[in-house]
Amino acid sequence: MGPSLTGITIDNSPQATALACPFHPAETYQTNEEHHQLQLTKTPIKTGLDYIALGIKHIGPSPWQLHWKSDALALGFVHKSWSRIRIEKDQIEKLEPGQWFCFSGEKLMIEQTSPKGVQIGIVLCSRNVTRYLLQLDPKQQHPILSGYAEEASAIPFRSDSMSKASLLAVSELTKSTPSGIGHRLQLESRILAWVAEILNQSTRGPENTNSGINSRDRDAIEEIIRAIETAPGHEYSLGELAEIGRVNEHKLKLAFKHIHGKTPFTYLREVRMDHAAQLLREDRLSVIEVANEVGYSNASHFARAFKEHHSLLPKAYQCLHRD
Repeated sequence: MGPSLTGITIDNSPQATALACPFHPAETYQTNEEHHQLQLTKTPIKTGLDYIALGIKHIGPSPWQLHWKSDALALGFVHKSWSRIRIEKDQIEKLEPGQWFCFSGEKLMIEQTSPKGVQIGIVLCSRNVTRYLLQLDPKQQHPILSGYAEEASAIPFRSDSMSKASLLAVSELTKSTPSGIGHRLQLESRILAWVAEILNQSTRGPENTNSGINSRDRDAIEEIIRAIETAPGHEYSLGELAEIGRVNEHKLKLAFKHIHGKTPFTYLREVRMDHAAQLLREDRLSVIEVANEVGYSNASHFARAFKEHHSLLPKAYQCLHRD
């Protein structure tokens, strides 16, 4: 494991975990730099199966990258706060608590996190591990595992809400630590329990996790998200947002809640507060001017909303980040 200009690289190759758990120690890495603070622990679970506990606050001008040396299937969850990650050149996804995600590849690129930072858990599975898991349950269809087990197959990014059982598994998992034989064995059992819940959830089919949301609906919501993030100060109505996404208002509310776990206007308020924080850090505008920039004509209403989101009044936040 080592630092680079844009992030760090970890070794998840089979040779790196040749000793079976719990005899192979966890690796940790910490940094506190101008644009990001990081605490990362990589714990080998089995050969070809690693767990990464990532705590990061990143507000830098360019993405921060977590790179692993061997292509892997990544199964992850967000434990606290939120993060925007870059999937492809022009595709940004926002990950929030209660979501799980998966994709295959060699890196995770973090565009931005909450000013308070984000906590993410990631399980990296090699192709051999996915094949062994499939052999344990040959009669059951596991679309994520079977898709990755084929050498030529890549798994595109996918995220969804965790079930109650998955959330409970995360709650138990995040209480564990990799230190000491007892805690280490407990951590590994809880990681495997969470993976089992996610694989079970992924096989239950769209009737349990999809709520009638299709790819067209997701594209519509992403179009709305782009509009909100491009012009957060605009005073949107539900009808206007529906027109932007070319969906009816009922579908808009249903799809937005399913995909992002909140209403469009809650999301708009969060985007406004994040944009306001950025403007305050730049220290070019007064608090009243920042309020106007993000769509608030009443300074008191803006201050209240900002404090709810950032735990500080705007003026105090600006002074705290002033050079």
